Amino acid sequence: MSAVGTQLTALALPTLAIFQLHATPLEVGWLTACSFAGYPVVGVLGAPLIDRFAHRSMLLAMNGLRATALATVALAGALGLVSLGQLAVVALVVSGGTALFDAAYQATVPRLVQADRLLGANARLETSQATANFAGPALAGWLIGLIGAVATIIGDAFSYLWSALMVSLITVADEPARTPRPNPVRDILVSFVIWRRYPALIAIAACVVISNVGNMAVRTALLLVTYRAFGLGPVAAGWILGTGGLASVLGATLAGRASTKLGIGPSLVIATTIEGLAWAIAPLGLAGAPFVVLGVASALSGVMTPIWNVNVVTLRQRIVAGSEQGRVVAVSRAFATAGVAIGAVMGGALATILEAALGEQMGLVAAMTAGALVASLSAIPLIAGGVARMRTLQVVAETP
Repeated sequence: MSAVGTQLTALALPTLAIFQLHATPLEVGWLTACSFAGYPVVGVLGAPLIDRFAHRSMLLAMNGLRATALATVALAGALGLVSLGQLAVVALVVSGGTALFDAAYQATVPRLVQADRLLGANARLETSQATANFAGPALAGWLIGLIGAVATIIGDAFSYLWSALMVSLITVADEPARTPRPNPVRDILVSFVIWRRYPALIAIAACVVISNVGNMAVRTALLLVTYRAFGLGPVAAGWILGTGGLASVLGATLAGRASTKLGIGPSLVIATTIEGLAWAIAPLGLAGAPFVVLGVASALSGVMTPIWNVNVVTLRQRIVAGSEQGRVVAVSRAFATAGVAIGAVMGGALATILEAALGEQMGLVAAMTAGALVASLSAIPLIAGGVARMRTLQVVAETP
């Protein structure tokens, strides 16, 4: 339910900026960057907290924080005071809360599920996320057209309150002791030292940075291409994103089979390459049927995302000690989302430059294609770092 709500904001926030506030491509890029910038900043600073405080308390607090931040958009909307600055601050706060929530969430799963069932459990959780990725954008596009972008964002605030209610029903055993530590800076540095002990994670982090730089350049340009280059509306945008979500449901069911048949390393290489490269077909939309072209690209990319997510999360949970899970997750996600923020700004800047040089339609499409080509290079660190040669989780689990 919370994941569906997140998809409402993911479409409504930039749509509000583009249509009501007439944001430029660069402003859309900065807004998108703020939607993820909290991960590297808050994720790293908060990393030591994850393994020192009760996970459930962290999950509840972050749900409350995100719901409150989104509620301010409704208040500003009612007063006619919505601005790009406020949207950027709200996006930053929500992304920071999500960074801590996700780190605590992923660190909690191994406490609830036996090691030999982690792959299946993560696949089921990813299926839930994938289902939301399908239903959420389609619902968001319909709601934006029906009640407006501001009111649609309120649905996300309520979804976080629902999430808090559900989390309150979970009992997590063996919570970390709440012992204060006098040197938080040293604690943060220790988090990086712990993370560096796992070579596979370093190669994966490099891969994810490249992938996210390219894919977020694509994502930043996507709505601009949809609305301004191809003349489609929010409903169409919702269905394009929803198609990727539907495909990701299939990908989540195939994640375990892919790693079993191909090996975990080859599965990761294939998934990260196709996930980005799929959007390189966007120029075909200039010849006609742009809705179909973007839908196909979204589907190809969408089916690969959960194959990557399920296998990477399971790998990390298997090789990292339980007492270090929170810090390692936070540091890993900090690197990943640093690439997201960079890619979002790069996508906005590239779209601005190419739009001026080639015209609005050609320039925006070219910016999206360039991002796709960058993302397609993300498998290089996996190959160079030896991750591509990994075959099974059992072998990986023995890596120090």
